[in-house]
Amino acid sequence: MGDQETPAATNPKMQVMLGVSHSIQGYPKPSISSRNALNWILTKLVRQSCKKEYKILILHVQVPDQDGFEDMDSVYAAGSDVKTQQRKEEKQGLALLEYFVKQCNEAEVDCEAWLSEGDPKLVICKEAKEKHPDLLVLGSRGLGTIQRIFIGGSSSYCSEHAACPVVIIRRDPDETPYDPMDD
Repeated sequence: MGDQETPAATNPKMQVMLGVSHSIQGYPKPSISSRNALNWILTKLVRQSCKKEYKILILHVQVPDQDGFEDMDSVYAAGSDVKTQQRKEEKQGLALLEYFVKQCNEAEVDCEAWLSEGDPKLVICKEAKEKHPDLLVLGSRGLGTIQRIFIGGSSSYCSEHAACPVVIIRRDPDETPYDPMDD
């Protein structure tokens, strides 16, 4: 081989980063917005003839509970309770990622998935800066102005602050729940 360049070196895969979330129904159910964003990538961006040229980077950001305990009063929590809760949250996040990895595998598109923790909009931008994707794709819940102020819209924030181009996939009006928070 010597000095020859490999095909991968001359034609690297296009990396598309996808931020995913769980539905209001909880883990491991993916949100409508996340499912739609992946579906858009697989049907509109990745074509049948060129799917080997793409790699989808799937990120799920878990938001820690204020005191770290979802089902118990932290005043009475022991150290072992903390570790048990952390393992439970990690398992739930991995189960969610498994759904998206399975969809990519069925479509025969290369992917990588990982969990992170923190404020989703900040973590997504940080990860995009570190991973250098060619494109960031996010689903939008369709929050109104007031809801975005109090809840914070990750897709809006990332469209302004991410270090790469951002595509925001809006929900089909037929799939929009009465309250966008019920995604």
